[in-house]
Amino acid sequence: MLYSIIFFPKIVPVIITITIIIVIAQDQALQTKYYATKILNTKTDSRCRLCQQFDETIDRIISACPTLAKEQYIKRHDRVCAQLHFNICNETGVQLDKKTLV
Repeated sequence: MLYSIIFFPKIVPVIITITIIIVIAQDQALQTKYYATKILNTKTDSRCRLCQQFDETIDRIISACPTLAKEQYIKRHDRVCAQLHFNICNETGVQLDKKTLV
C-alpha cells in the first residue's frame, strides 16, 4: 500500500475513504436518526427527515424513501445506465459524438 501512496497520492486517499464509507454503511453505522435513537440511545425521533413516515435507516434512504423515489432514484438510475452505455461503447469500439456524452 505504501507503493500506491507514493505513486498515486491523489487516488489512494479517495479509494480508502470510499471503502471506509461503504464498510460503515454495511454495518448500519452511519449517523441516521434510527442509529442515533436505537444505538446511541438519544431521545430523538427515528422517523425519516424527508418523508416522516418510516424509520430513517440506510436501507430506507438508499432504496425505499417515497420522497427520494420521486426524483433522486430516477436520476441515479439514469446516471448508472449512461455510464454502462459509455463503458460498453468503449469496449466494443463504438465511437460516441460529443452530443451523446452530454
